[in-house]
Amino acid sequence: MKVTGTIERRDLEGGIWQLVADDGKRYTLLGGAKEMKAGARVEVEGTLDEGFGIGMAGPQLRVASVRKL
Repeated sequence: MKVTGTIERRDLEGGIWQLVADDGKRYTLLGGAKEMKAGARVEVEGTLDEGFGIGMAGPQLRVASVRKL
């Protein structure tokens, strides 16, 4: 799946990266940390894990690629 939105860094459980999608949904990002920068507009492609992670902060998106917009 591809999702477009803005990257956020949250201080849950030692810090997690989230994507706030243009439709308002939040996804916890797994992988791709080198490409992450808080406030960046991006398109993320990956696979969705419906379960919640340790941060309980939304569905997890396993990152395959990140494209800066």
